[in-house]
Amino acid sequence: MLCRPLLLALLSIALSSSVVQALPQGNHRSRPGPTHCPPPVTVTISARTATATGKKSTGTKTTGIALANNATATTTQSSSAPASTATNNAATSNDPQTSLTLDPKVIAKGFENNGQGVPSPGQVASLTSSNNFINFCLTVPNLPITNGQQISTGSCNPAPMGVIPSVDNMPSAKFVFPTNLVTIKANTAFTVKLAMQNMETGNFVNAQQNYFSAPQQVNNQGQIKGHSHVVIEQLTAIDQTTPTDPRKFAFFKGLNGAAQGGILTADVTSGLPAGVYKVSTINTASNHQAVAVPVAQRGSLDDAVYFTITADGQPAAGSTGATSSSPANTSTAGGAGTQTPSPSPSNTDTNKGGAAPTPATSSPAPKATNTAGNGKATPSPAPSGKAKSGKGK
Repeated sequence: MLCRPLLLALLSIALSSSVVQALPQGNHRSRPGPTHCPPPVTVTISARTATATGKKSTGTKTTGIALANNATATTTQSSSAPASTATNNAATSNDPQTSLTLDPKVIAKGFENNGQGVPSPGQVASLTSSNNFINFCLTVPNLPITNGQQISTGSCNPAPMGVIPSVDNMPSAKFVFPTNLVTIKANTAFTVKLAMQNMETGNFVNAQQNYFSAPQQVNNQGQIKGHSHVVIEQLTAIDQTTPTDPRKFAFFKGLNGAAQGGILTADVTSGLPAGVYKVSTINTASNHQAVAVPVAQRGSLDDAVYFTITADGQPAAGSTGATSSSPANTSTAGGAGTQTPSPSPSNTDTNKGGAAPTPATSSPAPKATNTAGNGKATPSPAPSGKAKSGKGK
Protein backbone atom coordinates (compact mmCIF):
# COMPACT_ATOMS: atom_id res chain seq x y z
CA MET A 1 0.00 0.00 0.00
CA LEU A 2 1.32 3.38 -1.06
CA CYS A 3 1.97 6.04 1.48
CA ARG A 4 -0.04 9.25 1.42
CA PRO A 5 2.76 11.55 0.20
CA LEU A 6 3.47 9.26 -2.74
CA LEU A 7 -0.22 9.12 -3.74
CA LEU A 8 -0.42 12.94 -3.74
CA ALA A 9 2.65 13.21 -5.95
CA LEU A 10 1.28 10.73 -8.52
CA LEU A 11 -2.09 12.51 -8.59
CA SER A 12 -0.38 15.87 -9.25
CA ILE A 13 1.57 14.41 -12.18
CA ALA A 14 -1.57 12.91 -13.74
CA LEU A 15 -3.51 16.18 -13.53
CA SER A 16 -0.68 18.16 -15.14
CA SER A 17 -0.50 15.74 -18.06
CA SER A 18 -4.23 15.91 -18.78
CA VAL A 19 -4.19 19.73 -18.83
CA VAL A 20 -1.33 19.82 -21.32
CA GLN A 21 -3.10 17.38 -23.65
CA ALA A 22 -6.29 19.48 -23.53
CA LEU A 23 -4.53 22.60 -24.81
CA PRO A 24 -4.04 23.21 -28.63
CA GLN A 25 -0.73 21.83 -29.83
CA GLY A 26 2.00 24.45 -29.94
CA ASN A 27 -0.08 26.97 -28.00
CA HIS A 28 0.19 26.73 -24.24
CA ARG A 29 -1.30 30.18 -23.55
CA SER A 30 -4.83 31.38 -24.11
CA ARG A 31 -5.33 34.34 -26.53
CA PRO A 32 -8.20 36.82 -26.82
CA GLY A 33 -10.05 37.31 -30.08
CA PRO A 34 -11.81 35.02 -32.56
CA THR A 35 -11.70 31.32 -31.99
CA HIS A 36 -10.46 30.72 -35.54
CA CYS A 37 -8.87 32.60 -38.46
CA PRO A 38 -9.82 32.35 -42.14
CA PRO A 39 -7.37 30.52 -44.36
CA PRO A 40 -4.61 32.56 -46.03
CA VAL A 41 -5.48 34.34 -49.30
CA THR A 42 -3.21 33.86 -52.31
CA VAL A 43 -2.82 36.86 -54.64
CA THR A 44 -1.29 36.31 -58.07
CA ILE A 45 0.15 39.30 -59.90
CA SER A 46 0.13 38.39 -63.57
CA ALA A 47 2.53 41.01 -64.84
CA ARG A 48 6.21 41.53 -65.33
CA THR A 49 7.89 41.95 -62.01
CA ALA A 50 10.25 44.86 -61.78
CA THR A 51 13.54 45.66 -60.16
CA ALA A 52 13.56 49.36 -59.45
CA THR A 53 16.63 51.40 -60.18
CA GLY A 54 15.20 54.74 -59.13
CA LYS A 55 14.32 56.32 -55.81
CA LYS A 56 11.33 55.19 -53.78
CA SER A 57 8.66 57.64 -52.77
CA THR A 58 6.39 57.48 -49.75
CA GLY A 59 3.89 54.68 -49.75
CA THR A 60 4.31 51.84 -52.16
CA LYS A 61 4.87 53.51 -55.55
CA THR A 62 8.28 53.44 -57.13
CA THR A 63 9.65 56.39 -59.07
CA GLY A 64 12.43 56.14 -61.59
CA ILE A 65 12.66 53.28 -64.09
CA ALA A 66 12.43 49.57 -63.55
CA LEU A 67 13.69 46.75 -65.72
CA ALA A 68 11.03 44.17 -66.58
CA ASN A 69 11.97 40.49 -66.31
CA ASN A 70 8.75 39.02 -67.73
CA ALA A 71 8.10 36.89 -64.65
CA THR A 72 4.85 36.11 -62.78
CA ALA A 73 4.96 36.83 -59.07
CA THR A 74 2.76 35.06 -56.47
CA THR A 75 2.44 36.36 -52.92
CA THR A 76 0.51 35.03 -49.92
CA GLN A 77 -0.94 37.21 -47.20
CA SER A 78 -3.52 37.07 -44.44
CA SER A 79 -6.96 38.54 -45.12
CA SER A 80 -6.49 40.69 -42.05
CA ALA A 81 -3.87 42.74 -43.96
CA PRO A 82 -4.72 45.30 -46.71
CA ALA A 83 -4.56 44.21 -50.36
CA SER A 84 -1.11 44.44 -51.91
CA THR A 85 -0.30 47.79 -53.56
CA ALA A 86 3.38 47.13 -53.98
CA THR A 87 3.36 47.68 -57.73
CA ASN A 88 2.29 50.74 -59.63
CA ASN A 89 -0.48 50.01 -62.15
CA ALA A 90 1.45 51.63 -64.95
CA ALA A 91 4.64 49.84 -64.01
CA THR A 92 2.92 46.46 -64.26
CA SER A 93 0.92 47.23 -67.41
CA ASN A 94 0.98 44.52 -70.04
CA ASP A 95 1.08 47.24 -72.72
CA PRO A 96 4.75 48.18 -73.26
CA GLN A 97 3.68 51.60 -74.57
CA THR A 98 2.07 52.57 -71.26
CA SER A 99 4.28 50.62 -68.89
CA LEU A 100 6.83 52.57 -66.83
CA THR A 101 9.31 49.73 -67.16
CA LEU A 102 12.03 49.48 -69.78
CA ASP A 103 11.80 46.19 -71.64
CA PRO A 104 15.23 44.53 -71.88
CA LYS A 105 14.54 43.72 -75.55
CA VAL A 106 14.94 47.40 -76.49
CA ILE A 107 18.10 48.12 -74.50
CA ALA A 108 20.90 49.13 -76.88
CA LYS A 109 24.02 47.47 -75.50
CA GLY A 110 26.12 49.48 -77.91
CA PHE A 111 25.34 52.59 -75.87
CA GLU A 112 27.74 51.29 -73.21
CA ASN A 113 30.68 51.77 -75.60
CA ASN A 114 32.30 55.22 -75.63
CA GLY A 115 33.84 54.59 -79.07
CA GLN A 116 37.40 55.18 -77.94
CA GLY A 117 38.68 51.65 -78.56
CA VAL A 118 40.39 52.82 -81.75
CA PRO A 119 39.89 56.59 -81.74
CA SER A 120 40.37 58.81 -84.77
CA PRO A 121 42.55 61.91 -84.28
CA GLY A 122 40.60 64.50 -82.30
CA GLN A 123 37.71 62.14 -81.61
CA VAL A 124 35.98 62.59 -78.26
CA ALA A 125 34.42 59.93 -76.09
CA SER A 126 30.70 59.38 -76.38
CA LEU A 127 28.41 59.52 -73.40
CA THR A 128 27.48 56.00 -72.34
CA SER A 129 24.41 54.41 -70.82
CA SER A 130 23.23 50.96 -69.83
CA ASN A 131 19.55 51.99 -69.74
CA ASN A 132 19.06 53.89 -73.03
CA PHE A 133 19.59 57.26 -71.30
CA ILE A 134 16.09 57.04 -69.85
CA ASN A 135 16.92 59.48 -67.06
CA PHE A 136 19.38 61.63 -68.98
CA CYS A 137 17.51 64.87 -68.30
CA LEU A 138 18.22 64.41 -64.58
CA THR A 139 21.84 65.31 -65.43
CA VAL A 140 20.74 68.87 -66.32
CA PRO A 141 18.44 69.80 -63.43
CA ASN A 142 18.70 73.48 -64.33
CA LEU A 143 16.76 72.89 -67.56
CA PRO A 144 13.03 72.23 -67.87
CA ILE A 145 11.69 69.23 -69.77
CA THR A 146 10.79 70.28 -73.32
CA ASN A 147 7.33 68.79 -72.79
CA GLY A 148 6.06 69.65 -76.28
CA GLN A 149 6.88 73.34 -75.94
CA GLN A 150 9.16 75.68 -77.89
CA ILE A 151 11.30 76.96 -75.02
CA SER A 152 13.65 79.65 -76.32
CA THR A 153 15.82 79.59 -73.19
CA GLY A 154 16.69 75.92 -73.63
CA SER A 155 15.30 72.62 -72.38
CA CYS A 156 15.96 68.88 -72.22
CA ASN A 157 13.92 66.56 -74.41
CA PRO A 158 13.38 62.95 -73.25
CA ALA A 159 11.68 61.67 -76.44
CA PRO A 160 13.64 59.02 -78.40
CA MET A 161 14.73 59.72 -81.97
CA GLY A 162 12.47 57.03 -83.39
CA VAL A 163 12.47 55.16 -86.70
CA ILE A 164 15.41 55.72 -89.04
CA PRO A 165 14.76 55.09 -92.76
CA SER A 166 16.97 53.08 -95.09
CA VAL A 167 19.52 54.80 -97.31
CA ASP A 168 17.16 54.29 -100.24
CA ASN A 169 14.53 56.37 -98.44
CA MET A 170 16.59 59.37 -97.39
CA PRO A 171 14.62 62.54 -98.31
CA SER A 172 15.97 65.20 -100.63
CA ALA A 173 14.84 68.66 -101.73
CA LYS A 174 15.60 71.01 -104.65
CA PHE A 175 14.27 74.48 -105.36
CA VAL A 176 12.46 74.83 -108.66
CA PHE A 177 12.07 78.56 -108.05
CA PRO A 178 13.92 80.73 -107.27
CA THR A 179 16.83 79.26 -109.16
CA ASN A 180 20.36 80.11 -108.19
CA LEU A 181 21.42 83.74 -108.92
CA VAL A 182 18.06 84.69 -110.45
CA THR A 183 16.88 88.31 -110.23
CA ILE A 184 13.34 89.15 -109.05
CA LYS A 185 11.51 92.50 -109.09
CA ALA A 186 11.25 94.22 -105.70
CA ASN A 187 8.02 94.23 -103.71
CA THR A 188 6.35 91.95 -106.23
CA ALA A 189 4.65 88.71 -105.28
CA PHE A 190 6.38 85.49 -106.24
CA THR A 191 5.98 81.82 -105.41
CA VAL A 192 8.67 79.60 -103.98
CA LYS A 193 8.50 76.13 -105.51
CA LEU A 194 10.24 73.14 -103.98
CA ALA A 195 10.61 69.64 -105.37
CA MET A 196 10.63 66.88 -102.73
CA GLN A 197 11.36 63.19 -102.93
CA ASN A 198 11.36 60.25 -100.50
CA MET A 199 9.23 61.94 -97.84
CA GLU A 200 5.52 61.67 -97.09
CA THR A 201 4.74 65.39 -96.85
CA GLY A 202 1.66 66.92 -95.27
CA ASN A 203 2.29 65.51 -91.79
CA PHE A 204 2.62 68.14 -89.06
CA VAL A 205 1.45 68.27 -85.44
CA ASN A 206 0.53 71.15 -83.13
CA ALA A 207 3.75 73.16 -82.88
CA GLN A 208 2.71 74.79 -79.61
CA GLN A 209 1.84 71.58 -77.74
CA ASN A 210 3.66 68.70 -79.46
CA TYR A 211 7.00 70.20 -80.46
CA PHE A 212 9.66 67.43 -80.42
CA SER A 213 7.24 65.34 -78.32
CA ALA A 214 7.19 62.09 -80.32
CA PRO A 215 9.69 59.92 -82.22
CA GLN A 216 10.22 60.10 -85.97
CA GLN A 217 7.92 57.75 -87.89
CA VAL A 218 7.94 56.24 -91.38
CA ASN A 219 5.08 55.12 -93.62
CA ASN A 220 4.52 51.67 -95.12
CA GLN A 221 7.00 52.48 -97.87
CA GLY A 222 9.68 53.33 -95.32
CA GLN A 223 9.59 57.07 -96.04
CA ILE A 224 9.72 59.63 -93.24
CA LYS A 225 6.34 61.15 -92.37
CA GLY A 226 6.88 64.89 -92.09
CA HIS A 227 6.79 68.27 -93.76
CA SER A 228 9.12 71.00 -94.99
CA HIS A 229 9.62 74.73 -94.49
CA VAL A 230 11.19 77.54 -96.47
CA VAL A 231 13.06 80.43 -94.91
CA ILE A 232 14.50 83.45 -96.70
CA GLU A 233 17.36 85.39 -95.09
CA GLN A 234 18.73 88.71 -96.28
CA LEU A 235 22.49 88.93 -96.90
CA THR A 236 24.85 91.87 -97.07
CA ALA A 237 26.35 90.64 -100.36
CA ILE A 238 26.14 87.66 -102.67
CA ASP A 239 29.60 86.57 -101.59
CA GLN A 240 28.97 87.05 -97.84
CA THR A 241 30.95 84.56 -95.74
CA THR A 242 29.85 85.76 -92.31
CA PRO A 243 27.36 83.30 -90.78
CA THR A 244 23.81 84.59 -90.61
CA ASP A 245 21.84 85.03 -87.39
CA PRO A 246 19.14 82.30 -87.26
CA ARG A 247 16.95 84.60 -85.16
CA LYS A 248 16.55 86.98 -88.09
CA PHE A 249 14.82 86.16 -91.33
CA ALA A 250 12.91 87.95 -94.06
CA PHE A 251 10.29 85.27 -94.74
CA PHE A 252 9.31 81.96 -93.15
CA LYS A 253 6.58 79.50 -93.96
CA GLY A 254 5.80 75.94 -92.98
CA LEU A 255 4.79 73.85 -95.98
CA ASN A 256 2.13 71.87 -94.20
CA GLY A 257 0.23 70.60 -97.22
CA ALA A 258 1.03 67.44 -99.14
CA ALA A 259 3.16 67.93 -102.25
CA GLN A 260 1.24 68.13 -105.53
CA GLY A 261 3.06 66.32 -108.27
CA GLY A 262 6.12 66.25 -106.00
CA ILE A 263 6.10 70.05 -105.64
CA LEU A 264 5.53 72.14 -102.50
CA THR A 265 4.78 75.87 -102.80
CA ALA A 266 4.87 79.00 -100.66
CA ASP A 267 3.51 82.40 -101.71
CA VAL A 268 5.54 85.49 -100.85
CA THR A 269 2.48 87.65 -101.30
CA SER A 270 4.04 91.11 -101.00
CA GLY A 271 7.44 90.25 -102.35
CA LEU A 272 10.64 91.50 -100.75
CA PRO A 273 12.58 94.78 -100.93
CA ALA A 274 15.70 95.09 -103.04
CA GLY A 275 18.66 93.15 -101.72
CA VAL A 276 20.50 89.86 -101.80
CA TYR A 277 18.89 86.79 -100.28
CA LYS A 278 19.35 83.13 -99.47
CA VAL A 279 16.37 80.76 -99.45
CA SER A 280 16.74 77.45 -97.60
CA THR A 281 14.67 74.41 -96.76
CA ILE A 282 14.12 72.88 -93.33
CA ASN A 283 12.93 69.31 -93.73
CA THR A 284 11.43 67.85 -90.56
CA ALA A 285 9.50 64.88 -89.20
CA SER A 286 5.88 65.30 -88.06
CA ASN A 287 6.87 66.70 -84.65
CA HIS A 288 9.10 69.38 -86.22
CA GLN A 289 12.44 67.73 -85.43
CA ALA A 290 15.04 67.69 -88.20
CA VAL A 291 14.83 64.46 -90.16
CA ALA A 292 17.23 61.70 -89.04
CA VAL A 293 18.81 59.33 -91.57
CA PRO A 294 20.94 56.17 -91.27
CA VAL A 295 24.41 57.21 -92.48
CA ALA A 296 26.81 60.10 -91.91
CA GLN A 297 28.39 60.16 -95.37
CA ARG A 298 25.60 61.32 -97.68
CA GLY A 299 24.35 64.25 -99.71
CA SER A 300 22.48 67.14 -98.14
CA LEU A 301 18.84 66.54 -97.25
CA ASP A 302 18.07 70.25 -97.70
CA ASP A 303 18.64 72.85 -100.41
CA ALA A 304 19.69 76.50 -100.50
CA VAL A 305 19.94 78.97 -103.37
CA TYR A 306 20.97 82.62 -103.61
CA PHE A 307 19.08 85.29 -105.52
CA THR A 308 18.88 89.04 -105.97
CA ILE A 309 15.95 91.43 -105.87
CA THR A 310 16.23 94.75 -107.71
CA ALA A 311 13.86 97.67 -108.18
CA ASP A 312 13.18 96.86 -111.85
CA GLY A 313 13.79 93.13 -111.75
CA GLN A 314 16.86 93.43 -113.96
CA PRO A 315 20.29 92.11 -112.94
CA ALA A 316 22.54 94.73 -111.43
CA ALA A 317 25.39 96.02 -113.55
CA GLY A 318 28.16 93.45 -113.69
CA SER A 319 25.90 90.73 -112.31
CA THR A 320 25.80 87.31 -113.95
CA GLY A 321 22.31 86.57 -112.67
CA ALA A 322 19.32 85.89 -114.92
CA THR A 323 15.96 87.62 -114.71
CA SER A 324 12.96 85.85 -113.28
CA SER A 325 10.90 83.93 -115.82
CA SER A 326 8.34 82.75 -113.29
CA PRO A 327 5.07 84.76 -113.41
CA ALA A 328 4.20 86.13 -110.00
CA ASN A 329 0.54 85.23 -110.32
CA THR A 330 0.84 81.52 -111.13
CA SER A 331 0.95 80.26 -107.57
CA THR A 332 -1.11 77.18 -106.78
CA ALA A 333 -0.58 77.51 -103.03
CA GLY A 334 -3.42 78.41 -100.72
CA GLY A 335 -3.48 80.47 -97.57
CA ALA A 336 -0.93 83.18 -98.27
CA GLY A 337 0.86 84.29 -95.14
CA THR A 338 0.40 87.67 -93.51
CA GLN A 339 3.52 89.78 -93.23
CA THR A 340 4.52 90.57 -89.67
CA PRO A 341 7.79 91.65 -88.07
CA SER A 342 10.39 88.99 -87.44
CA PRO A 343 9.80 87.66 -83.93
CA SER A 344 12.30 87.73 -81.15
CA PRO A 345 12.89 84.30 -79.55
CA SER A 346 9.87 83.22 -77.52
CA ASN A 347 8.36 80.09 -76.08
CA THR A 348 6.09 79.68 -79.08
CA ASP A 349 6.93 79.89 -82.75
CA THR A 350 4.22 82.18 -84.10
CA ASN A 351 5.42 81.67 -87.66
CA LYS A 352 5.06 77.90 -87.71
CA GLY A 353 2.38 76.77 -90.08
CA GLY A 354 2.18 79.61 -92.57
CA ALA A 355 2.58 83.08 -91.03
CA ALA A 356 5.25 85.02 -92.90
CA PRO A 357 7.29 87.82 -91.30
CA THR A 358 8.45 90.90 -93.20
CA PRO A 359 12.12 91.32 -93.98
CA ALA A 360 14.33 91.57 -90.95
CA THR A 361 17.09 94.14 -90.99
CA SER A 362 20.27 92.19 -90.57
CA SER A 363 23.26 93.77 -88.90
CA PRO A 364 25.77 94.96 -91.49
CA ALA A 365 28.64 92.53 -91.76
CA PRO A 366 32.02 93.32 -93.23
CA LYS A 367 32.40 92.17 -96.77
CA ALA A 368 34.71 89.20 -96.85
CA THR A 369 36.39 87.27 -99.60
CA ASN A 370 34.57 84.05 -100.37
CA THR A 371 36.73 81.12 -99.40
CA ALA A 372 34.13 78.49 -100.15
CA GLY A 373 35.05 75.52 -102.28
CA ASN A 374 38.39 74.70 -100.69
CA GLY A 375 37.21 71.47 -99.15
CA LYS A 376 38.26 68.17 -100.63
CA ALA A 377 35.57 66.09 -102.25
CA THR A 378 35.32 62.39 -101.55
CA PRO A 379 33.48 59.82 -103.65
CA SER A 380 29.88 59.18 -102.68
CA PRO A 381 29.65 55.87 -100.81
CA ALA A 382 27.55 53.03 -102.13
CA PRO A 383 24.30 52.63 -100.17
CA SER A 384 24.94 50.67 -97.03
CA GLY A 385 23.75 50.50 -93.47
CA LYS A 386 27.01 51.82 -92.04
CA ALA A 387 28.86 55.11 -92.14
CA LYS A 388 32.63 55.10 -92.08
CA SER A 389 33.90 55.81 -88.61
CA GLY A 390 34.96 59.33 -87.79
CA LYS A 391 34.24 60.80 -91.23
CA GLY A 392 31.61 62.77 -92.98
CA LYS A 393 30.10 64.41 -89.91
